[in-house]
Amino acid sequence: MKIIFIDETSDSEKKEYLGICCALVDSHSYKAIKEAAQSIFVKSGWNTKVEFKGSTLFSITKGDPQILIDKRIEMARDLIKLNISKKLSRIKFIYCDLDCNNFKKDYLKCLPLVLEKLLPIAPKRAGKDLLVIHFDENQSIRQDELRAAVMKVINKKGYTLLEDVISSHSNFETVGILFADLVGYLVGRRQIISKDSDLFEGFTPEQLCPDAGLAAERHYAVGSPILRAWRGAGGDLSAQEVRLGIS
Repeated sequence: MKIIFIDETSDSEKKEYLGICCALVDSHSYKAIKEAAQSIFVKSGWNTKVEFKGSTLFSITKGDPQILIDKRIEMARDLIKLNISKKLSRIKFIYCDLDCNNFKKDYLKCLPLVLEKLLPIAPKRAGKDLLVIHFDENQSIRQDELRAAVMKVINKKGYTLLEDVISSHSNFETVGILFADLVGYLVGRRQIISKDSDLFEGFTPEQLCPDAGLAAERHYAVGSPILRAWRGAGGDLSAQEVRLGIS
């Protein structure tokens, strides 16, 4: 069974900017990912009743006020390291961004495009073709609208949706949403501004190769918008690599 987590990002200065990040995980890897991520929060002293988001990294007024910015950056880097090498790569990401005129309309239009790129053809073995999709909660889009946007791709790829699409309020338990949020925030900021690139200082070139966890593998021109694939595992999409400012 595969699990997809989806979150969007925006920018307070560039109002028209919309980014969508999807994270794909095999169900057998989820437990290890969740336990490792939650361990980082507990060991760092983060208040587990307070949401951790990419947008809280550089704002001491958001998130847990007891955790300083330097510590937040360290936590983010430790989370990223969980998926940065071939050995540890268990999450596959894809990121889409565009100039948005109508959030709801453009968001729903982009979803099938990113899922088309993200999802492999479903395996034929029993139970391997089940799919779970978690969205970060957004009050402006109904569950039936989210379902309608993704079902054509799900059916085309040969998956069976487990029950229904799920909207979750981000918290200590929603680790998959956390990764989609954090990666989306960092990639989005890299597209707009460079102030967050210090998060990636200290990583070696070898860690940032296309087969490692932090390489944008290709820009996909699919009419409008542009899809930027960014995934943890290696693959065959090595042309036109785009680094994420990690050097």
